[in-house]
Amino acid sequence: MTLRRTLLAGLILLALAGWLARPVRWEVEGLSMAPGLLPGDVVAGGWLSGLDRFRRPRRLERWTLAAPDEALAVKRVWGLPGEEIGIVDGEVTVAGRVVVKPPRVLAEMALPVMAASRHVTDAEVRLVLPDPVFDDVPFAPEERRVLEPVCDVGVAAAITVERKDHGDAQAEVEVFVGSRGVRVRLQRPGRHAVVAGRLDGAFVAAAWLFEPRRDVRSCLPPGGPAAWPFHHVWDRAEPVMSCAVRTVASGTAMPRVVIDDVVAWRDIHHVAPAAGTTQWRLAADEWFVLGDYPGGSRDSRHWGPVRIERFRERLAPPFK
Repeated sequence: MTLRRTLLAGLILLALAGWLARPVRWEVEGLSMAPGLLPGDVVAGGWLSGLDRFRRPRRLERWTLAAPDEALAVKRVWGLPGEEIGIVDGEVTVAGRVVVKPPRVLAEMALPVMAASRHVTDAEVRLVLPDPVFDDVPFAPEERRVLEPVCDVGVAAAITVERKDHGDAQAEVEVFVGSRGVRVRLQRPGRHAVVAGRLDGAFVAAAWLFEPRRDVRSCLPPGGPAAWPFHHVWDRAEPVMSCAVRTVASGTAMPRVVIDDVVAWRDIHHVAPAAGTTQWRLAADEWFVLGDYPGGSRDSRHWGPVRIERFRERLAPPFK
């Protein structure tokens, strides 16, 4: 009898461990998390996803949760318990300060600037932006709403650094966003993403190696560091009228640099709800969640803050 009970207890523990360990998968409905997630996409939690019920969501993570109507929804966490959250001029603020998205998060949600014109020379690709840049989207062509101007824009380039047989010289490119510029060092051979722009009140820039992926719908290459290596306050009020990527003149000791592609991107523009509320004070057990596509999302702007029991599983990268 004791052996039978021991075996039964072991089987129960194995079943519980399997339930906790398995990644949970869902099919996406709606456009609330576009462009990163579109209808029909399949998303998954990570291993040990059953333990997500005991985790506290962190800022900018994507989670599944139960909406007020009990439907399963995917949203991004912006506000944490005890914080004062605001939506000001299309930006999310915490205690009055704009939240600066890291490269990995921007790469999930950035959209191409529509109608940017391209000017190419041997050493430079320059993009002239429309004035103003609006928050229109390519994945909802039938959408009917008043478009809002977007201030946060930038440039993203795919750049190949060719391998040299000898020497350790490193390649460099110059990136310009409006009147601001920065020189970026590409330390290794391979295909690099170079991203710079005006973002959340800052002038930011980063470079990283990447491999193209079919499931990426953002105009930015996938991946990126967890923080911006180059980050300065944007202290100018003028609009960004152009962006450019330029190779730096090199001698025989320098590796060859090829600009494969350049696009202009814009950041997400959060729209205040029709009710007009733009400030929320979160209680000690409340979180604030938003969709990546404000025009197609119902979220904490409409429901209010979300309590911990509403959260289900945290989405794990890569998001497919």
